[in-house]
Amino acid sequence: MPRLLVIDDRDQTIEMCHRHLPQFDYVTRCGRLHPCQVCEERDKGCPLKCAHDYYEAAEALGREEALPDLVVLDLHFALPRQKLLPKAEEPQDPEQLQKTELLRRKQGLHILEQLRKDYPTLPVVMLTTTDADLGERPHDPLVHFCENEVVDSRTLAAEISRALAVQHAAQEGPVFWGRSRPMAELRQKLAVLARSPLPVLIEGETGTGKSFLAEHVLHPRSGAKGPLVVTDLSTIPATLMPAHLFGSRRGSYTGAVDDHAGVFEQAHGGTLFLDEIANLDLELQRQLLLVLERGAITRLGDTRQRPAAPKLVAATNLDLAQLVREGRFRQDLYMRLNPATRLRVPPLRERAEDLPELIRFAVTDALRSEALRPLVRAYLARYPTPDGYVEEHNEVLFGKPQARGARTDAFSVFFSRGALQRLCDYPWPGNHRELRLLASNALVFALVQQLDAPDEGGRRAERAPAVLAIGDQLIEQLLGKPTAQPAAAPGPVISGRAGDRRVEIALKPGQSFADISADVERQYLVALFQAHGGDLDRMARELFGPGASRRRVHLRMNQLGLRLRNLRGASA
Repeated sequence: MPRLLVIDDRDQTIEMCHRHLPQFDYVTRCGRLHPCQVCEERDKGCPLKCAHDYYEAAEALGREEALPDLVVLDLHFALPRQKLLPKAEEPQDPEQLQKTELLRRKQGLHILEQLRKDYPTLPVVMLTTTDADLGERPHDPLVHFCENEVVDSRTLAAEISRALAVQHAAQEGPVFWGRSRPMAELRQKLAVLARSPLPVLIEGETGTGKSFLAEHVLHPRSGAKGPLVVTDLSTIPATLMPAHLFGSRRGSYTGAVDDHAGVFEQAHGGTLFLDEIANLDLELQRQLLLVLERGAITRLGDTRQRPAAPKLVAATNLDLAQLVREGRFRQDLYMRLNPATRLRVPPLRERAEDLPELIRFAVTDALRSEALRPLVRAYLARYPTPDGYVEEHNEVLFGKPQARGARTDAFSVFFSRGALQRLCDYPWPGNHRELRLLASNALVFALVQQLDAPDEGGRRAERAPAVLAIGDQLIEQLLGKPTAQPAAAPGPVISGRAGDRRVEIALKPGQSFADISADVERQYLVALFQAHGGDLDRMARELFGPGASRRRVHLRMNQLGLRLRNLRGASA
């Protein structure tokens, strides 16, 4: 349930909200856990249901462990001078009295300005009547206005819901979720776990975007007042790991010339993202468990405990459950990391249906990046577009480059059909990181090729659509030669009938358990393909029962890099 803080010098607004907007929860200044609606003090003129000025609002926000979802703020405040912003002495002459009255009429704007400084991510709905009262409207995407002579509950509820929806969309960050079921499940879990104070464990292959989700989705949506602190445990020397995590006092070890706060202490009240948590040795795992249980740390060389209770987000590209079974990761720490709700970020090869849109997403994002901005500017200076360039209008198309189908106010990047097919067939071992790098490289080559073209007699080029062509040859150059598929090698041995199959699998070392599991599944599907003579319908019935679709089998084979033409060629 979204939580609101109402800042108004009158109690009528909060009473209206309690009475007509029960779909929201409300921050109070009393410290009681139960809501005002069931409190025995509610009908006794309780002054703690809302904040009547900025100082009471600061008191309420300072007491809360997490920020509210939104602030409802009035514009006019009929308050004594000492309770207004900015602080000043009581007025004595008529001119000062007039200035004080103006402060009262626009006090909400001064409170808003201070809120933006103290809590820059906190959305605000301001209650106002007309633009004449408001003056110059603040240009801030987190500030919304409810304009009405008399604010009614329906209008206010609609504006609050709209502001919360805008904030929700912004907090998800620049993430392309796509249409695949694994990503839909991940998105749903993230929405729930972001608001939970419990640790979050993210698993996934290298480059799938684990740290990106922690930084751009989990932390912004947590409502935490503290900072986000990111640390990659694979880059910290083992001897410095305790000081890095828990801090140290001056002289506690060679080279400790100053007192140092560890990342747990730095992230207190915020979010701590520990990447590659499987890199911790067993002793540090024990110390980490104690910190999570106590919510406090003791710096190296110190005896005083200090508060350290951030929301912990841990990530790894290894299978922690398997490491627990092997005795390389503590069972108690694993359970403390909340494995029942762990998040798995799927690799790109499991998102085959999303790849064309992912390519569009990566290319348009790269065109906006600071790294490519000098090349983009140089191109536009030499080849100006017919209309004013609008960065947000850049688009990616698949097919032959056509000036007729290109935009006149942005880049139109054309990928040939062969290039698209090659990208969709590629297994993407580096996942999103590799895709982003390929998109940037492809654009650099395409832009430089245009910029290095000789001038036609030194004349300035006429205005024309900004068209970039990404062809088969460039994609082949960036991806390298296709690697031989495992299916081309002698197939695995299979025996028995459906329901009693025996398959002889050749296990090979891999970088992770996910790689090994994928190779085992690949060999199993190759064996079934050979046993059924390439009939995908029969494979589907054996795997999933009567009525199963061959498309399900075909999609999984594509995800694993198995191509039917290669399998049939090997069989022939």
